[in-house]
Order: sequence, then C-alpha cells, then structure tokens
Amino acid sequence: MFCSEDNTWEPEENLDCPELILEYESTLRLPEEPEKIDTNKRKNITEDNRARGFDRGLEPDKIVGATDASGELMFLMMWKGCDEADLVPARQANIRCPNMVINYYQNKSPWYTKKSAKTRVVEEIELSD
Repeated sequence: MFCSEDNTWEPEENLDCPELILEYESTLRLPEEPEKIDTNKRKNITEDNRARGFDRGLEPDKIVGATDASGELMFLMMWKGCDEADLVPARQANIRCPNMVINYYQNKSPWYTKKSAKTRVVEEIELSD
C-alpha cells in the first residue's frame, strides 16, 4: 500500500486532462467564491507545439510511470539533465531504450490478489490392482 508520502506532482503542461484539472481546482475554491473559470488560463496540450519525448534530442534517464489512459501504452520518462518529464509511446521506448523498459518492469512491485482458498494441486488417485 502506498501512503501520502509517495504522492508526486506532475507539471500541468505534461497533462492532457483539462476537465480533471478543472474539477480538482474547483475542490480547492472556497464556497463563497464564484465559479468563474478563466478559459484563457487553460492551455490545451494539443496546441503546444514544443518538441516532446525523443524529439527533444535528450537522453532518457528513467521511466517513472506508465499509463494507457489515451488508449495507447505510454511511459512517463525523465531525461538526463532535465527536470521535465514527457509521456512517450511505449512503442518508441521499446525500440530506443529497451533495457530501460525491461528494468522498469523488473523493478515494479507485483500486484497480487487474495485467493479465496488454497486450491489442491494434486488429487488423490485410486490405484487398482
């Protein structure tokens, strides 16, 4: 189980979920504040033309997470000499840094579910003469 000390923050410009950000920010408002939303403040990630991922020409440092929320498996990668992370398609990471991908999976804590009862592996067999 993870505790609140394990929580991390991701830079807003790396997120592609403006609805969730607005929902979160609305929980921070005091009840007497008007529900005014400055749409100009919101930056749509699709309008951001900055290079992302391997297109930035940086050397990958480590994979810090994974998601398939967009319908495609993506890795959240940190880069050497850079504090900003990028989401990178797994298909690119698998080719460009396969050992890093393998290391990421090997170091993940496995997820176990409780078994309701021990299953009997060997059944009694009646032998006939």
